[in-house]
Amino acid sequence: MNDHIHRPGLWSISGDGVLARQGNLVLLSSLVDSGLIDTLLDLLAEIADAGGDARRFADAVEDALENDATWGAGRVDHPCPSVIAFGAVGAGLAVTLSGTTWAEVTTVHGMQRLVAGQPSMLLRCTLGSPVIAVSAGLGTGSGGDAHTDRFSRLDGGTIRAGGLSYYPGHVAMPNAQPSAGFGAPETESGDSESAETGAGGSGTPETGSGKSGVAPAASVEAEAARAGQPFDSVLLLGEALNEVDARPPLPLADAHKDEATDLASALVIIGVYCKNGHFDDPEARYCAVCGISMNQQTLVPRPGPRPPLGVLVLDDGAIFQLDADYVIGREPTLDASVAAGKARPLRITDNAEILSRVHAQVQLDEWRVMVTDLGSANGTKIRLPDQAADQQLVPRAPAVLRPGSRVDLGGRGFHYESHRGR
Repeated sequence: MNDHIHRPGLWSISGDGVLARQGNLVLLSSLVDSGLIDTLLDLLAEIADAGGDARRFADAVEDALENDATWGAGRVDHPCPSVIAFGAVGAGLAVTLSGTTWAEVTTVHGMQRLVAGQPSMLLRCTLGSPVIAVSAGLGTGSGGDAHTDRFSRLDGGTIRAGGLSYYPGHVAMPNAQPSAGFGAPETESGDSESAETGAGGSGTPETGSGKSGVAPAASVEAEAARAGQPFDSVLLLGEALNEVDARPPLPLADAHKDEATDLASALVIIGVYCKNGHFDDPEARYCAVCGISMNQQTLVPRPGPRPPLGVLVLDDGAIFQLDADYVIGREPTLDASVAAGKARPLRITDNAEILSRVHAQVQLDEWRVMVTDLGSANGTKIRLPDQAADQQLVPRAPAVLRPGSRVDLGGRGFHYESHRGR
């Protein structure tokens, strides 16, 4: 911490772990390939709500670690969790460390360094003396103070950030109509823009004429810049209008839009151009934009900006354009790929908490759409268009989605739709 920051408070240090505080209880944990972080965060909230007994918190953390399969595994492909949990006990402190973690506790008698030391080791101690300061970290190292600043105070109303989500509360707006940004005109405009972008994929008369060779790099970069438009979400009715009974309006997709992060421009991949100059999947029989047969000319693989591969339609009616990867769950920002800017968070509210904080990921692989269960507590099921029953996904094993596929996340879910079906 900087020279003048010695006021009461909790400051964060940047890293790949999860830091949480509830009252006088503090938890710092690595992100592991299991539901352990969900369990620890639930225990933190539960014990804090019950009065914040630090010894009870230490017992609960120890039990959770011993019941987690990864804690004693000691394998390279499944690293053991690193966890630091502490809370006030009178004027002193109760501390629990596990994995390759360390803590430096300064009391009126001096500084004491605590180190778990080994991946499957758990260390607990209680200090009865008044505590002046605590520094701690995941992995080896010490003295993280130099990496904090006055803008990293977790509980002081100020913290470094690259974005935010703000929920002021539900405001009743009777007879409110969807804004123009979420109505049919916007959807039609979006379709027009997609078609225009697709047409622009040809870039030059050379491509339109079907000449062989690779498109000029400048043209590809220009198309990628145009394709990487800001992400948006809209409403979807889902049924034909003459089949829908009168019902309250669906929730505005703004509730999900504010979780999105604008990622970089569209990824440049290998594809083919139809006779009209639209960039398409090399395996497509018909152009996804104009519908013309792809046998109209000799197809030459060329690089180009990947267009959106369809949409995810949530069970509340909101849809999300598939132009980037998504991590789905109650708290998807906990996932490392979201923190690294490689995927967008798609937060789904689940009051029953059947959905895990980090439940599943939807990934774009060239022209394919994949879904992966991220080790969720209650699993993920998919039903492909030609299947009569759900298929349980194996955790961490990607499965290919086809247009019309439905994904069940345990009470909540979505389906994948695309006009790019073959």
